[in-house]
Amino acid sequence: MPLLRPLSRRCFASRGPVAALLLALALSVATPALGAPASTQPASAEQQPDRRPQGKRSAARRSSAGDEGGARAARSAGAKGKAADRASKKRAAKRDETSRAARGGTAAEAGERRLLSKGAPNRGRLTGAVRLRSSRHLKTREGARTWGLPVLVKALRRAAFQVAKKHGDSALLVGDLSARTGGPLDGHNSHQTGRDVDVGFYVVNSKGRTLRTDRFVAFDDRGNAIGLPGARFDDKRNWALVEALLQDRQARVKYLFVTDALKARLLAHAAKKRVPAELRTRAAAAMMSPRDADLHNDHFHIRVMCPPSMRAACIEESLARPACAADEAKKPLDASAPAASAPAAGAAASSAPSASAAAADAPR
Repeated sequence: MPLLRPLSRRCFASRGPVAALLLALALSVATPALGAPASTQPASAEQQPDRRPQGKRSAARRSSAGDEGGARAARSAGAKGKAADRASKKRAAKRDETSRAARGGTAAEAGERRLLSKGAPNRGRLTGAVRLRSSRHLKTREGARTWGLPVLVKALRRAAFQVAKKHGDSALLVGDLSARTGGPLDGHNSHQTGRDVDVGFYVVNSKGRTLRTDRFVAFDDRGNAIGLPGARFDDKRNWALVEALLQDRQARVKYLFVTDALKARLLAHAAKKRVPAELRTRAAAAMMSPRDADLHNDHFHIRVMCPPSMRAACIEESLARPACAADEAKKPLDASAPAASAPAAGAAASSAPSASAAAADAPR
């Protein structure tokens, strides 16, 4: 600016228009040039921070895109791995199926072999058994062998529940069914194929209230407990058990071994409660007392029929004992079912048991 002062004085002194114009142009060019260092420096300092966050956001977006791509790749790899595993399992199953077919059996037949009651109740085996366990309304006796066919195990659970539902405060005491693979069982002649079970009677005290015990209680012909003073045979709950078992369409109960005196009590109770005659007749046919077996005065011995899918291997009736059939081939006894000649309910107590029942169950 000091350099321009003499020039301005000379221009204005001459008062020429050309000089005034030149001075205006010189001032317009010199003023931005002189102010540039003061204004340019702060502008660049203010713009630089604006560019840095944009760079960080771009880097974050690139990182996020990379993570998503990696996750997609991992998911794709996992899906491919699972697909490969499924394909491998299918190939293995197909090889197994082909192998079973080559051996003369399909997968369905293999399943049937896994669940099978084979042979007669007193000479047979068992595969695919399930175990009966204690529940709220059912208690297994200590030391009992509680393996059986699913149809029998489920029938016991349903029957115990029905009795408790109808009369309340009830627990069915269950003894032996079968060993896990069937076959001879200590203390029994039958119980070899998962179709037999011993269950204790329901008991009441002298006031008619439920009496739970951990052992089977025997009763005389008048319903009084033997060795347990004041205890009595519970007519209503024991009949409810018989009724529930006979009306179970899946179980198809064949026999209920019990003494003739207790059988008569149960049928009399059913008649008093006006139970339909058809059900009383079925109960009279199913309840019986084998002549050459132990006295069933402390438990029911229940047997279910052979499941229809096992008829080819399962034998319905017990086989003749070797001592009774030494000179002839063993064969099922009593081709006629007890229901074919069912006695009337009133005369059921004196009906004679069938030959098959006599050979069915040895000591408990």
